[in-house]
Amino acid sequence: MRSTFTPFAPDNQRAADTCPLSLKWCFQLLLELGGHRNFLGRHGFNDDDLALGLGLEKWVDDDEYSAAEALTTLRQDARKFQAAHPQASYPDRLASNLGELGALLNLSEAELRILGFCVLMHNDPVLSDATDQLGMLGFKRAVKVLSVLLGLTLPEVEAGLGLDSPLIRAGLLEIGTGHRVSMALSSILLVSNTQLPAMLRYSKGTPLEFFSYAFRLSPPGSLSREHYSHVKRPLDIAQRYLAKALVQGKAGVNILLYGPPGTGKTQLTRLLAKSLDSALYEVACTDRDGDPVFAKQRLCSLRAANSVLRSQRALLVLDEIEDIFLTVGADANARSHKGWINRMLEENSLPCFWLSNSIEAIDAAHIRRFDLVIEVSNPPQAQRKRMLRECVAGKLSDELVEHLAANEQVTPAVLERAVRVGHSVSKRAGTMLDSTIRCIIDGTLKAQGFDKLQQGDGNGLPAFYSPQWINADLPLAGLVDGLRTHPHARLCFYGPPGTGKTAFGRWLARELGKPLMVKRVSDLVSPYVGMTEQNLAGAFERAQQEDAVLLLDEVDSFLQDRRNARQSWEITAVNEMLTQMESYRGLFIASTNLIQDLDEASLRRFDLKVHFGYLNQVQALALFAAHLKALNLEDPEHSAGQRLRGEGRLTPGDFASVARRARFKPFSNAEEMAQALLAECRLKSASLQRPIGFIQ
Repeated sequence: MRSTFTPFAPDNQRAADTCPLSLKWCFQLLLELGGHRNFLGRHGFNDDDLALGLGLEKWVDDDEYSAAEALTTLRQDARKFQAAHPQASYPDRLASNLGELGALLNLSEAELRILGFCVLMHNDPVLSDATDQLGMLGFKRAVKVLSVLLGLTLPEVEAGLGLDSPLIRAGLLEIGTGHRVSMALSSILLVSNTQLPAMLRYSKGTPLEFFSYAFRLSPPGSLSREHYSHVKRPLDIAQRYLAKALVQGKAGVNILLYGPPGTGKTQLTRLLAKSLDSALYEVACTDRDGDPVFAKQRLCSLRAANSVLRSQRALLVLDEIEDIFLTVGADANARSHKGWINRMLEENSLPCFWLSNSIEAIDAAHIRRFDLVIEVSNPPQAQRKRMLRECVAGKLSDELVEHLAANEQVTPAVLERAVRVGHSVSKRAGTMLDSTIRCIIDGTLKAQGFDKLQQGDGNGLPAFYSPQWINADLPLAGLVDGLRTHPHARLCFYGPPGTGKTAFGRWLARELGKPLMVKRVSDLVSPYVGMTEQNLAGAFERAQQEDAVLLLDEVDSFLQDRRNARQSWEITAVNEMLTQMESYRGLFIASTNLIQDLDEASLRRFDLKVHFGYLNQVQALALFAAHLKALNLEDPEHSAGQRLRGEGRLTPGDFASVARRARFKPFSNAEEMAQALLAECRLKSASLQRPIGFIQ
């Protein structure tokens, strides 16, 4: 019967995409390697699409189909093809791309042939279908098939597919294993990235662009060393260490950077790369379509980057590594994954930065393999303030700048993005720009689970504040000078509510020219075991970094007498608090209304304990006169003031309370204000005398 072989049939797109080299391998697969036994069924072809691609359409859906005649035609077409194409070569740009890639990775001729075959098998549907006709293969059988098709010896094929092969190490190919002993050839020889076959066959880019799915050149950074003064020491160590590692070509160099999102970890790697005059490549977290890349794929990409860039002066950065180290269980897969990561940390040819927002999920066995572990926290308040002023170029009010800088949760990234968006909406400086940026940052903070920016000066002093309104049992004159000389001190302010304990702490910080860090119970106490202790340690550490005055309000919640503890965590929280107090090298102020409830050991640790009492008569009358003047009220005969003489429980807080009331319900005369102050005192008496429980 006459042959109908049409290798490039214009009406068959599958055939049109098939090159002569692919057709040569198709004939070999079916005739030399026995694929025809599966392809040619008793009543028709096993794969009609493959039959059409090979020009055997005469017998597709034909009642006159004959397996013997079809086999004869197939052999005739193979001979004709061989005569027409004695030297079948790679199509399109595949030959030149393979040559450039081979030069980059130092691939052997055998490795190039294997890669070329895999590219066409995963890019050419006719060739892929032809390989399927061999059925399920074991790895050894697959090696023999490649040996026949590519004209290579068995050892050459085995070496090309070995774990140490450049093809495997560069992440170009993967060897499929699965749970079955046998599988299709296309499942045994996998291409790491599905876009790679088309790129190698048709692309006109550079060899490095073939790996854009795995790693990309990092853009230049925008921050300088001045922005990282809070990590200056570890930054200097990292720079010197990396400089030597690059010169020596040292393997297994890894640096772990961790800290909250937005603190500048990525920018820090770019800064280091620039200072070392080195290229920086980012291992891809997403593919070309923007879809996330799984942990195993990212590790393969990291391995590819190490292999491809090994001869360059380059650094690598792998961001958001939490999922990579999140191995659960002790099964064989988890142990294998853990061992794989350990080998990569020990053998990577290029220095690598590993970036994480949290290291809680990273096993200690992994952490110890990092050469340097650097915490990149939010910059200190003074530094944040300087960065913010640089960023806004004087377009924000001083009040908003102070609020933004004082909030520990507002990171540089949050600030930069809010200012960028705010400028695009409200270009002119003023109330509108302030309001826009405040709204943007409040939305981000709320979404992150943090408190919004405070309205007004949350850490400010009352309008009428002065140390002269404090009735302390110790003279406070000279305390500021003493703290300037000896800045490491632990002070305890105790006494009734409203007597000015917290306000005096704020005044001290202002007079000393230091930032103030106020922590309350709600900021530190956690329902999770161990988290309260971590929060306490974090507060002291943060205050140490910022050289701030740490003021802990309601300290009796953390220093309660351990003899009254009912739960073990209550004791550990007190122990942690005592340890932090002992080691803190700064000014620590604790305020409490219940000093009698404090643990005895804590009392010994305070250098100075000051009782803040109710206002004496002279102070109360002087503060009353100051408020009357501010409210434009007169008491010419001092009759209103005389009503206060017999009240011994007035506090500065009482005056602040009635002053707030006057903002929306002004007093008509001095007498009304005096009555309001006395009412505040009666509330104190009621709270002390109110019975507890049921009354009969």
